[in-house]
Amino acid sequence: MAGNHIYIQLDETGTFLFLAHLKKGSIKVKEGQHVNEGEVLAQVGNSGSSSEPHLHIHHQRQDPSNTSMFLTEGLPLYFRTEKGAMMPERGRYISGN
Repeated sequence: MAGNHIYIQLDETGTFLFLAHLKKGSIKVKEGQHVNEGEVLAQVGNSGSSSEPHLHIHHQRQDPSNTSMFLTEGLPLYFRTEKGAMMPERGRYISGN
C-alpha cells in the first residue's frame, strides 16, 4: 500500500480500521502497540495517490497482513458523539477534537 498508513485491530470486534494519507514522518505509534481512544496517532497528510490532505478511513473484517485493502469487505463505521453512536451520511460535515 502506497503512502503512510496505520491499521488498528479493534478490541471490541476483532475488525480492522485502516487510516491512510498520513503526513510523512508524523506516525507516533509502533507496530504491535496498544492505542487508546483519543490518542494522537499521526497527522493528516497528502501521501500516496492523493490530490490534497485528507484522512481515508476504511473498516474491514479481513486481516490486512494477508489481504489487500482493495479486496476487503467494507464495514459500517460509527462515530461516538455526545448524542450516542452516529453513522456519517453523504454531505454531512463532521468535526471534533
